[in-house]
Amino acid sequence: MNWEQKIEQLAARARDESPPCVDVACRVLGLLQAGQVQPLTVTERLWMWLAAVSSVIAVPAAAAAFILYTRSAGPLNQIAEAISWAIQ
Repeated sequence: MNWEQKIEQLAARARDESPPCVDVACRVLGLLQAGQVQPLTVTERLWMWLAAVSSVIAVPAAAAAFILYTRSAGPLNQIAEAISWAIQ
């Protein structure tokens, strides 16, 4: 029996099984109605601050990269035009 037949056999067995009956709606609605907010853990706070700091750094870095690109694009275009005869 090759791998394809084994996978087809497992898939057929999986299709025959019925999912377990799980009802969590009452518990979820109870938690939502209670309105209790769980405090952030130290790890979650660390990731939150890391995301905020990296966003603060990324915006000026992107602006600086754009400005640098627009300043350097002119000379690069001139060089490309000067050597374009070699490409044709």
